[in-house]
Amino acid sequence: MLKRTGWKGWVPVTLIIAVFSLVLSAVVQGILKAGAFWRGTLVGAWLIFLAGLAMFLVWRKAGRGKTLAWMMIAAFILRLAFGVFLAWGLPQFGYEEPTQQAGFVFFDAFRRDGSAWDLAQSGDPLSIAFSDEYRSDQYGGLLWMSALVYRVLSPDAYRPGLILILSAAAMALSVPFLMQFARRRLGDTIALWAGWILVLYPEGILLGASQMREPFYILLFCIILWAAGHWLYRTKLRIALPAAAISTLALFFLSYRMTIPVVGAVLMWVWLEESRRIKKVWIKAAGWAAIALIAGVGLNLFREWLIAAFNWDSYLTVHGSGMVQYLLEKMPTWARLPFIVAYGMLQPVLPAALVAPAPWIWKSLAIFRAVGWYALLPLLVYGLFRVWKAKPEQKRLLIFIILASCAWTLIASLRAGGDQWDNPRYRIILLPWMAVIGAWGLHYAIQTRDRWFQRILILEGVFVLIFAGWYLTRYFPGIPVIDFLFISLVIIMIGLVVLFIGWLKDRNKPPFG
Repeated sequence: MLKRTGWKGWVPVTLIIAVFSLVLSAVVQGILKAGAFWRGTLVGAWLIFLAGLAMFLVWRKAGRGKTLAWMMIAAFILRLAFGVFLAWGLPQFGYEEPTQQAGFVFFDAFRRDGSAWDLAQSGDPLSIAFSDEYRSDQYGGLLWMSALVYRVLSPDAYRPGLILILSAAAMALSVPFLMQFARRRLGDTIALWAGWILVLYPEGILLGASQMREPFYILLFCIILWAAGHWLYRTKLRIALPAAAISTLALFFLSYRMTIPVVGAVLMWVWLEESRRIKKVWIKAAGWAAIALIAGVGLNLFREWLIAAFNWDSYLTVHGSGMVQYLLEKMPTWARLPFIVAYGMLQPVLPAALVAPAPWIWKSLAIFRAVGWYALLPLLVYGLFRVWKAKPEQKRLLIFIILASCAWTLIASLRAGGDQWDNPRYRIILLPWMAVIGAWGLHYAIQTRDRWFQRILILEGVFVLIFAGWYLTRYFPGIPVIDFLFISLVIIMIGLVVLFIGWLKDRNKPPFG
């Protein structure tokens, strides 16, 4: 570790980061071949150097732990390497369409990044990004930032890899803020596991390897959480309060619509904790009334947008999938909305990812994303039902973030219907809180050897295996088709049997040990 020896102690660290940045940038430039080699290498090295320096500074402030250092490095390298691999592999092994031939997974990223390059080359003021002239980014913040990078650092050639560096760095910088937030209330072990979930969660790796807003949302969310924790304990307020204010403004800059639910949820948690210190009932009542009023106004402001978005995305879901359209036609009207929401919550669907034919690069990506969600989902479900067993000093925080995460997952499913891309992308914005829930659930299940966690895994395994068989009948005509409702009833019956047997076993013996 670096000792506190003044400016001389920074020299070797700066040199190490500089050399590492130059080598890594040369590798990236050699693979992507965007413009002149040395110009691209030096520009990329400069961004990686700045990212590395920021990561080092945050790491020092977070306690200088060796494990944390490796986690941050892993988070950055994983995302940058994955982004470079996709940019290289999609044009060769993906589908013959413009987005993939340009090396992009997300159409939104492809369109916005192309618009950023056009704006950078146009000579127009970058503030045009916030006008209606560029509709590739409805908020303008990321478009402006990307155009600034291209205009200042890369006017000679289009280099999307530069934005990948920023996305990967944002996710790496999120880790220490989340871990410090979790450590103070939940302990070192849970904080460590929450950090690893944030580092390794597949959807987080994919979005951190793309030119999307979500990595920056997650970083700003983690900083605001960290600052809120310091506010509650009245520590480091000179740093925490400006950091929270700047992060809120940056979040508004990227998406004013996302600022309200994210900051609102954190403020609600802060008030929930602060209200315990207030003895006067009327002040508590006034505080909760103000929160209810703000929430009501916020919902009213977004009501029409949510309804319109839900109707449009549901239309795309239904008409983009013959299977969904066929099933909805067989259902009564009252069951269609719950079906789309449930279908959305299961996205990306692991049975479909395992069975559906696709080019190997897309099939691998589909399985990668689905395995990540189906590994985290049992922990979230388990945490929902076991949170009442948490320690008293942990219970209030855990209950709140579980309810907030469940509500946001529901909104994401309503907002994006059963879409396998937008739905998980909206959901991941609260990944820091989901990581905390998953870490607590895993820690509690291992510590108590709770058999109910094993039963949740069995139920998920039954669902995956049976529906994988059902998907086989869709993609391979020689296999007899089985009715979807019959399959659903079979899964429900097996689930009830598993739960009943578990209940019988636990009548005379606790479900622990």
